[in-house]
Amino acid sequence: MACTTAVISGKVTPDGRPLLWKNRDTRNGRHNEVAKITGGKYEAVAVVNAGQRGSVWMGVNEVGFCIENSLSRDLSTDEDSSGPANGAFMRMALQRCKTVDDFRRLLEETNLSGRKTLANFGVIDAHGGAALFETGPKTYQLFDANDPVTAPNGYIVRSNFSTTAQKVSANPKKKSLEGLYSSERYLRASGILEEVGNDHITLREVVRHCCRDLSDDAGKPYSGSINGGQGDLPESIITTNTISRTTTVSSVVFHGVKPGENPKLTTMWTMLGDPSFSIAVPVFPIGQIADSLADEQGGEIGEIAISLRDWHLTPDREGIYTAGMPGIWTDLWRVEDEIIEATLEAKTKWSEKGLSLKEIEQHQGSVGQLAMDAMQLELIQAKQSALQLKAPSPPQFSPSQASVSGY
Repeated sequence: MACTTAVISGKVTPDGRPLLWKNRDTRNGRHNEVAKITGGKYEAVAVVNAGQRGSVWMGVNEVGFCIENSLSRDLSTDEDSSGPANGAFMRMALQRCKTVDDFRRLLEETNLSGRKTLANFGVIDAHGGAALFETGPKTYQLFDANDPVTAPNGYIVRSNFSTTAQKVSANPKKKSLEGLYSSERYLRASGILEEVGNDHITLREVVRHCCRDLSDDAGKPYSGSINGGQGDLPESIITTNTISRTTTVSSVVFHGVKPGENPKLTTMWTMLGDPSFSIAVPVFPIGQIADSLADEQGGEIGEIAISLRDWHLTPDREGIYTAGMPGIWTDLWRVEDEIIEATLEAKTKWSEKGLSLKEIEQHQGSVGQLAMDAMQLELIQAKQSALQLKAPSPPQFSPSQASVSGY
């Protein structure tokens, strides 16, 4: 509905590993979890609607192929179409594809057999591939993030439009997007990455600054927010055009591997719930998924994030009250930094000395529990703060003028 995404080449990251990002927005899949996807050539882990495995919304398989999408209705046609829709097609891709080129061939095959896809699919692989495909039911257009002509800055950003349908350049500017739905989020995400600059787009930058951006309609970050610099937050923020929104149900940043590294080190950094109220947890395509992320009623971390956000919603549910936000960010981001640092250190060791399934499972379990403990503490503190609020004065009523005989 309102997803914001980016495919980032390893050529513009300090460690040479590609990144793939998606903020997922929907009104129909509020409760998300991380699930194992089996039954195909490759096993995978993916973010799904809780309790549903037929469609995935972002995921990584055991050979390091990652995929996500943003809905792009402008790719629709008048022809009837059959075959898998966006989520089912991504599940199929995870089960079958090893490389970006495998995904291209899958699109070629299904151009003939049929799809119900209306999406911008972002993909990276373990061999340096990084690309975006604007995909209709029987057509697709490839945009290579490694191509300096197509992606001069080394990345491709999309929200909920396709450049092929709009007949604009691969990296359109503001003037060509005036009045187009979702252009504000596209321009804001592009602006964040441009501000970071080439060779400096890190995992931390995308997790913290892209996923959680809060900016006004003109694309200016609110003071006091992660990208807004010093100052106090406004009393409330309407999220109609922000990247982190009241309809955001999950967010993922995939951290790929360099060519030659073990593809099982590819990491799906997962934020269940609105990332402004959640914490990033690493998920590898092998080993057990942390208990705090996997539950057919919704991963526990995500359920806490939903509660925290619901308590901050404005009455129309289109914005958030900000009084509690600085405290939440101070608490959660400190723990998140600890998790990121510990995981990157562990990945360096595994890359140099070899993988240990036991160690990966232990790491996923321990950092998952660390994140869960932080979220539970935040929930307790939020409840305590609510109980300490001064109760409103009782309503005042005028004395009734009616007599008994008047009934």
